[in-house]
Amino acid sequence: METAKWNYFQYRKNHNYPIYIRFKQDELNPKFSHLLNEMGFLMLSEVESKKISLQRAQTRMLTIQNANTRLQLQINGSDLMEKYGPESLSLQMGMPVYTYRKVGVMGLPLTKTLWDLALHPDLSHTDQMVGLRVILVRYLSQALAEQGVLCYWGTVKDGAVIVMKQLQSFGEAVLIDINKKVIFSNGGEIKLGSSLKIIRKDKEVSSSRVMSREDVIGFLSVSTCLLSFNGITPSMKKAIYELSSNVSGSYASSENAVNL
Repeated sequence: METAKWNYFQYRKNHNYPIYIRFKQDELNPKFSHLLNEMGFLMLSEVESKKISLQRAQTRMLTIQNANTRLQLQINGSDLMEKYGPESLSLQMGMPVYTYRKVGVMGLPLTKTLWDLALHPDLSHTDQMVGLRVILVRYLSQALAEQGVLCYWGTVKDGAVIVMKQLQSFGEAVLIDINKKVIFSNGGEIKLGSSLKIIRKDKEVSSSRVMSREDVIGFLSVSTCLLSFNGITPSMKKAIYELSSNVSGSYASSENAVNL
């Protein structure tokens, strides 16, 4: 039997995050490569792939494969669940299992290095590709949670972080790393300076108004992309508290929101 050949991708390789994804070479759809690149995953050479240390405490490797028949049934789910939205998180034999209906199911053994994502074999619709983007953001937010990296639905514009509802963002997210002093988005990365402007587009208000520091801390704490039974990690709480002292937070007024 021929040994499977894999393509390995590393998240923001230039910053040395030990966060990886791997696909079987014959299952790597060109659409996936484009999406991974857009989200900051860089394909590794064969030599680089062999140097990945699975013993490093913070290493996470997500293996992505086509779902078998049993998992396809789980992914397709019941039409009765549709009213609750496409995402769900459950416990199966003590392990958190995340499902995005009609797209994929992902096991999240939080203390383990190797995680798995089974994808619907026919991802062709635009909303399914948005779903895949959402799944990968959920993976990143969980895999980087212990490092205190913060993740929010939204984008970066003119140096400001625009925070949105997930549906508004089409799965696009912003990651803020206080320790490395950097902000990542689909547009690339920017340096996190001594001050940061955060604009809330998730809630419509008639006129733009400034948030207090307490409001900023509360908002950043409940709005992350981390989907977990345990809530945000102590490292994330520390990062939010530090960030809040250098943040000016405001609501986008409904008349200005269309331009953001």
